[in-house]
Amino acid sequence: MSFKDNFNVFVGGKSGIFKGVRVKEKSCVMKNIQNLVSITDDHQVSCMTWGDDDEKEILIGCGSKGVRSVKTYDTENHSFKTSFVCELGEGNITGIARYNGNILTAVQSGHIKLWRQKEKEEFLLNAGENLLRMRQAIQQKNVIATGGLENPLKLWDLNKKVNTFTAKNISHDWLQLRVPIGVADLCFLTNNKQVVTVGRYGHIRLYDTKAQRRPVVNLEMKEESLTTVSTCADDRQVVCGTGRGRMNLVDLRKTGKILNTYKGPVGAVTSVAVSKVDSCLVSTSFDRYLYIHDVESKKLLKKVYLTSKLSSMVMRSEFSLKEPEKEENAEDSCEEIFDGSGEEYSDNDDSEDDDEESS
Repeated sequence: MSFKDNFNVFVGGKSGIFKGVRVKEKSCVMKNIQNLVSITDDHQVSCMTWGDDDEKEILIGCGSKGVRSVKTYDTENHSFKTSFVCELGEGNITGIARYNGNILTAVQSGHIKLWRQKEKEEFLLNAGENLLRMRQAIQQKNVIATGGLENPLKLWDLNKKVNTFTAKNISHDWLQLRVPIGVADLCFLTNNKQVVTVGRYGHIRLYDTKAQRRPVVNLEMKEESLTTVSTCADDRQVVCGTGRGRMNLVDLRKTGKILNTYKGPVGAVTSVAVSKVDSCLVSTSFDRYLYIHDVESKKLLKKVYLTSKLSSMVMRSEFSLKEPEKEENAEDSCEEIFDGSGEEYSDNDDSEDDDEESS
């Protein structure tokens, strides 16, 4: 079996859990990868991303209260490779990436650092306070984008260590009041020149960094707080999640238009991803479920209970619910594997509201 056939989704939780999940039409297998004995209350997984284009490595940013750390997981050999403490700046790790063989991290205080293994020279950028998200460009790995609370979209060239683009806020509203900035998440489109941001004030904005500093498309979802965004197979569309448990398919052409709405989660949506080979929208929520919708029909195809409040997710680009071999008599089942790493685990923070919004 290829390493890509093992698990097709990996999730991280507020409690520090890290699980691999293999979801198919009639079966579901999950496994606790992180040793549960070593997990404490401050091991929250704050961000996850693939470390390479082959999807062999996962980069994980952990920690919320005390010590923050970075871990790398090898999906081919099924083991953690490295782990180190991220002691720069303050706040959660809000972005992580692989650049020139080293790991790049960003924290809420705005500090961005490339952790060199052999060289002593430090690589530091300051993206501004209240940084909520940092992401790397799809094609140009030397380009990153940042944004946050009253921290507008910025693009950075890692080779030159300079800020190459800073977004300009939209015009005042009809009452001539300043529109607040609250970038909760962002994503690059495949041409690397266009960036989509979503915000806690309900704004969906498309920026063409080669054309102008203000957004070329500005769409507002009133009374919604947007938490996450992901590209689709059609580069003119994105899917965004909200703090109320909804997801929307948005067309970015012309003035922008909401095409579909997907329902299911009862807690804030924390991650969304769309398969490149199948019409599947995969999402995680604070309500402890992994959801799979059909992008076109909006139908809920599958939902899997994962015992912990889910804060982050990575999905294989070739994700599909189709079984590799046809099993006519197979029954729909979901199985959890234990390999001595720990017993089945559930959060002990039930006093918190499951539908809390991501901030």
